[in-house]
Amino acid sequence: MTASGNDESERKHNFGLRWATSTPRERRAMMHGEMRRTDPQTTRNAYVLVGLVLMAAAIAGLIKAIAAGGSALNIGLFAAAVVVSGAMAELSRRGRTRLGFTVLVVGMIGLGLAETMPH
Repeated sequence: MTASGNDESERKHNFGLRWATSTPRERRAMMHGEMRRTDPQTTRNAYVLVGLVLMAAAIAGLIKAIAAGGSALNIGLFAAAVVVSGAMAELSRRGRTRLGFTVLVVGMIGLGLAETMPH
């Protein structure tokens, strides 16, 4: 049996009993109810990590473009990508994940369009 006062293990035990006696439709409903939403801190940390990874990739591209003697446009676009990625990471760190994601998406679309523009 479970220890008295342990709500989590009692909840799991009751879930197991209901699972064993339920139909497939009821099981799907039970699984839907068991899914947990991510907490805001986890979301913030994930968005900060994505921003930092993208920033590191943009820095690597910037260094490669400078070393290869790339055009000023390419170097500027990589520098702008560093700024946009860093802005996303900082906004997400401060809890503004939606705004940070919007800045990233709009900024990257803008940079992609700027790259395709005729010189």
